Amino acid sequence: MNHLILFISCLFSVEIFIRSKYISLVNLTIKVSKKAINTISNKNISDHWKEDIIPKYSFQMMKYSTQMLIIIFLIISIFVIANKFFGGFLAFTFSWHGIIESILIAFSYAYIRKLILNE
Repeated sequence: MNHLILFISCLFSVEIFIRSKYISLVNLTIKVSKKAINTISNKNISDHWKEDIIPKYSFQMMKYSTQMLIIIFLIISIFVIANKFFGGFLAFTFSWHGIIESILIAFSYAYIRKLILNE
């Protein structure tokens, strides 16, 4: 039974990961971080401009980071809820067998989904 629940949980997790555009959030965070670092380290930009723009960059990074954290919590909650209904599910998931199985399920599903939907 744990295998079926792990399969379903992995499918939901991959769908959340893909539909939430998690990778683009990471890229946006990196992009804004680079902008902030370049602004701070640039001697040609006035301190007044830095005082105006750095809080805006900080707010953008905070917004993207919060969105990423919510997505991670949502994925974790899938597994916690499954554990509430099926005792011992998390123990199985964090075993070597469960970790390898979940990795295979997730990557296989993402690959098959990409082939079918041509994304």
